[in-house]
Amino acid sequence: MAGALAGLAFVAAPPLAAQAAAPLPLAVQHPAAGAPPPPDTAVAAPGEAARIEPGQTLRGRLEPGDLLMADSTLADVWAFDGAAGETVTVAVRSDEFDTYLEVLDAGGTLLGHDDDSGGDLNSRLTLTLPATGTYRIVVNSAGHERRAGRYAVSLKAAPPAPAPSEPKRRTR
Repeated sequence: MAGALAGLAFVAAPPLAAQAAAPLPLAVQHPAAGAPPPPDTAVAAPGEAARIEPGQTLRGRLEPGDLLMADSTLADVWAFDGAAGETVTVAVRSDEFDTYLEVLDAGGTLLGHDDDSGGDLNSRLTLTLPATGTYRIVVNSAGHERRAGRYAVSLKAAPPAPAPSEPKRRTR
């Protein structure tokens, strides 16, 4: 089954065969006093982009049934709105796979990509947005072992720099 997301072609991965599994125990853990809250979780249906806002760190999971890139890697897509001249930093971290990220404009044009600039096998990309509009972050895996697993994606934004002002002229 194939789908498209504004200029990107994806193929939905077939579901895994049903497997009998024992139910897993569920335990609720409360954070220690003063501990930061865990990142939010946002999961989008295959073929749809989840939203992320500047200042957020959200959790995701690459797993069978996600979108497939042309190289057969699993992918999640996150959308955010940005303004012309705004500088954004996108970071993707995982302890389960080598992360790879791309940032695309609304027309699907690749604006930047990164594999390991976030340290270890994590990705980080800083770029200045060329226009006001909706942008997409594509998260997938890199390396010889195309893997699935949990990750965290964060988005930081700095407003556009003010335009330089003309020096004041002295009048006599």
